[in-house]
Amino acid sequence: MVGRRWTGVTVRPGRIFRTPAKEVAKSLKGAVMEFVERRGKVLLLGFEGGRVLLVHLGMSGQILLVPPASSFEGHCHLEAELDDGRSLMFRDPRRFGFYRLAKRAELDGLRELADVGPDPLGPSFTWEKFSAVARGNPGVVKPMLLDQSVISGIGNIYSDEILFTARILPTRAVEALTPVELKELFHAVRDTLASSIASGGTSFDEAFTDIYGRPGLYGGMLSVYGREGEMCRRCSSFLKVARVGGRTSVYCPHCQK
Repeated sequence: MVGRRWTGVTVRPGRIFRTPAKEVAKSLKGAVMEFVERRGKVLLLGFEGGRVLLVHLGMSGQILLVPPASSFEGHCHLEAELDDGRSLMFRDPRRFGFYRLAKRAELDGLRELADVGPDPLGPSFTWEKFSAVARGNPGVVKPMLLDQSVISGIGNIYSDEILFTARILPTRAVEALTPVELKELFHAVRDTLASSIASGGTSFDEAFTDIYGRPGLYGGMLSVYGREGEMCRRCSSFLKVARVGGRTSVYCPHCQK
């Protein structure tokens, strides 16, 4: 989408807009998109003149690229007509996400980005920083992975998969992890997320797709998440489930220690 001009912008005002919807439409109509970035779970769509549209997809949000003459369908809060005739539709049936317009120079001061930790696939996620944060964490390992101020973007699915890859129980205290286990955990974060992205992510229903509406294929490759009571793909033991930090966690009692 970089280089495409938003020739028209249609909005459906509502609480999902943290900047008034009409202001978003007026500001971005005729603007050229210059970059697309991400900080944790927040997408940053950058436009000429230093304008940035922050988009959080929440639980059910989508951005879909659709052919010309497609209608302004249900649950669509923003539609951007592009200079090549196609449109970007921003949908969110449950409206847990948000849109906010800002200037690039003020991003670091926005509350939406204030507590976003390093991106696990970015250059700032280094072994030195990760180990230092982990060593200073008195809690349990799974909640640490879910803490967006420690590492951004990891949710319940991937925390379970990461811990299985690292062979670490979700109930372990962070301070009890050996240096070898901590190093395994660091690499498991990167490896698990990279593998999922290569497969298009995990799709459980029609809300979880890429920009072309295609579902991700990683769901069929999940090792533990959602598979409680089934056999471990690694050792054939039966997977168990526990409640950790208020979240359901599936693990292998034999492989994970």
